[in-house]
Amino acid sequence: MTTPAILHFDDLSPQTTIQYPDPERRIKGNPKRTAQEYFANELHGVRAGIWHGETGSYRIALAADKHEFFHITAGRVIISAPDGSEARQFGPGETGVITPGFEGIFEIVEAASKFWVVTEHAAA
Repeated sequence: MTTPAILHFDDLSPQTTIQYPDPERRIKGNPKRTAQEYFANELHGVRAGIWHGETGSYRIALAADKHEFFHITAGRVIISAPDGSEARQFGPGETGVITPGFEGIFEIVEAASKFWVVTEHAAA
């Protein structure tokens, strides 16, 4: 099956995955997170989808070859360094990028939703 040249998310019905932070990564609560991956191209290392998360916080760590572009569509999140410094807050209509190798805290202040695009490329 080939991928069409133009995709409209409304035309797709991806599987929903449900996750909770690993116990060693949890900081506050045990936020349920659901995601639908609408697009994946392994050859180019690109994936895209929609994510929803309940309130709570947990540690995140991006691989050295991974970028995440995101656009918040509902709710509010705070992303900060492991010690809580450099906190950046994102709400509806706001966009950000988490860069490769970032380690920090992802806090869902208000139940949130985001559109995301992840790229993963090993260094040449």
